[in-house]
Amino acid sequence: MLRQLSIRNFVLIDRLDIEFERGMIALTGETGAGKSIVLDALGLALGARADSASVRVGEKQADITAEFDLQNNAAARAWLASQDEPDAENVVLRRVIDAAGKSRALINGRPASVAELRDIGGLLLELHAQHEHQALMRANTQRELLDRFAGAQSEAVAVREAHAKSVAAHRLLNEARNASEVIARERAVLEAEVAELRDAKPNADEWTQLSQEQSRLSHAKELLQTAESARSAITDDEGLTEQLAQLVGSLTHAERIDGGLAEARQLIESAGVQLDEAAQSLRAYAGKLNLDPERLQETESRISTLFALARKLRSRPEALQAHWEHAEARLKDLKASQDIAALEKAADDADRALEVAAKALSKKREAAAKKLNAAVTAELPDLAMANAAFAAQLTSLSSIEATGAESIEFAFRSHGSLPFAPLAKVASGGELARLSLAILVVCGDAAAVPTLVFDEVDVGVGGKVAAQVGRKLQTLADEKLGRQILCVTHMPQVAAHADHHFTVSRDNSTSPTTSVNPLDKKARIAEVARMLGGHEVGSATEKLAKELVASSVR
Repeated sequence: MLRQLSIRNFVLIDRLDIEFERGMIALTGETGAGKSIVLDALGLALGARADSASVRVGEKQADITAEFDLQNNAAARAWLASQDEPDAENVVLRRVIDAAGKSRALINGRPASVAELRDIGGLLLELHAQHEHQALMRANTQRELLDRFAGAQSEAVAVREAHAKSVAAHRLLNEARNASEVIARERAVLEAEVAELRDAKPNADEWTQLSQEQSRLSHAKELLQTAESARSAITDDEGLTEQLAQLVGSLTHAERIDGGLAEARQLIESAGVQLDEAAQSLRAYAGKLNLDPERLQETESRISTLFALARKLRSRPEALQAHWEHAEARLKDLKASQDIAALEKAADDADRALEVAAKALSKKREAAAKKLNAAVTAELPDLAMANAAFAAQLTSLSSIEATGAESIEFAFRSHGSLPFAPLAKVASGGELARLSLAILVVCGDAAAVPTLVFDEVDVGVGGKVAAQVGRKLQTLADEKLGRQILCVTHMPQVAAHADHHFTVSRDNSTSPTTSVNPLDKKARIAEVARMLGGHEVGSATEKLAKELVASSVR
């Protein structure tokens, strides 16, 4: 609900701070006092178009701030969450307009676009005014309101989801049909590749292993000669082993004379041990070395095969296995995408599911529309529209859309002799505002937003009808619904039903200035008396005002 409105330097308003409560709030005052200016300022905070005329003469900028309580507004909190705003119990919308007509918007102190103000504003407040565009005139709002009245929100979601699945299934089918030639060519190429890869059966580690084996086999004779030559140099007569033995003998003899040769002798003895081990290792290596020309030929043939296949597929020999796996997966996808029969069946199944979901939604809508038509029409006589009628018209569509199998349009006729016309085209602003009131009263908590503003909804009515308007506004602001109603009115019968009353006045003593003040019980009776009797307020008028307020307050 609207908690506070602060206005600075806006048109005729110098400085104004208003705190609001729940329930029905009346805003009254003399003609020309500036009641509409307050609503205009509120509209700017919610994203209405701004211009330089908004700034009070002689000032640099106008500044409007509106604070809303979000405790019972899950939709607004969800919107803020989608904008990475922390969850909070209130939101502050601010609009600053400079003398050149340029404006800045802020949401909870952070810069925002005017479009964002409008987005969240549509979740916070709805204006019902003569000749004003309002949410109730929009087709999507009418559809959502009927669905809420019908308790068909889950059915509406089911249709939307089923429609999305149907669209996706038909898209896949159409893509398969349109791309059949291209896909067929790609399949032919992949099938040939996969056939060769299946024959070759490349392995990710095979290329490295083959390369190492081929190198070893191709140099086996040379390697064997080298190993035998090295072993002979160590073990043959006059070889390294015998030479080291002779050195050790000489050093051992000399060590008896000078012990300082002990370390050298020990190192040479260790070298002899290592030479013996090296000889054994060379003997073992030579014994294992494979002099197999047939295996060498097999290895070189396999290497040649893999290399040729890699070059053909524009790949690397070591990447052939990954290429094979990717080709197999892609070929599987292409075969599935070309299974026209399966895709046609999937599209047909999705269509049938959509039809079932749409039929369930249509059934609820049709039943709810009859109830809504009768209930709203029954409210109209109390609002000085005895011969008028309301109709939520359902028109079948040629195909099921995401919103259902029918379009929904609220229609109205002022007399039984006239045809129904779309609600958005109703000529009389007063009729439109009162009709909106009747719809909202009937729908109760189906209204989308917690704060409703009615600007002179009572134009053209008086007496008992004005009292009925006030009573219906009071009903709409029932505490159980948690709704706040702000009503700008000239009718005392309407103002008397308010839970809270503000008066708007204009001071022309220096420069024109509009102010808004809350009324206590005594001041409220005086204001209602003024509305009843004009400028001349006598005891009889004051008595009537007391009786009117006493009989109207709940």
